[in-house]
Amino acid sequence: MMKHIIYYIVGTAMLVVMAACSDFHSSDNGKLDGFWQLTQVDTLTSGRSEDVRPKQIFWSVQANLLKMADLHAMLDKYHGIFFRFEMEEARLRVYNPVIDMREAGDSIVTSVETLRFYGLSSLDEVFAVLRLEDTKMILQNEQLRLYFRKY
Repeated sequence: MMKHIIYYIVGTAMLVVMAACSDFHSSDNGKLDGFWQLTQVDTLTSGRSEDVRPKQIFWSVQANLLKMADLHAMLDKYHGIFFRFEMEEARLRVYNPVIDMREAGDSIVTSVETLRFYGLSSLDEVFAVLRLEDTKMILQNEQLRLYFRKY
């Protein structure tokens, strides 16, 4: 129970920061808006599946920004990666990644290696949206299927 409260507080804080850093306007992202935890990753080529809940990887969506964050590393390395995104029908495109370094200033991501931890294989990634409901989302690119739960 305490874990859920902490996730809620962290998620709310991340969304407030995202709103403050963006050109705030009302959102029409529907069910995509919110705080999503990556729970499982399936590798399509090998058929391997991994429970990634312990890694604490979260995607937060509000207005015109998507933020990916590793809650374990937020205090050590950086505060996450911001992306622009486009959602059209059953397709989600995330692009223009920028590392949120706070005191050191933001840094444009130039290597896909920085993004692999979050389930991306390119700097401009397109996912098929296989499922998007109130509390569950499944995305798939050419190599991976990503499962999320919403807080």
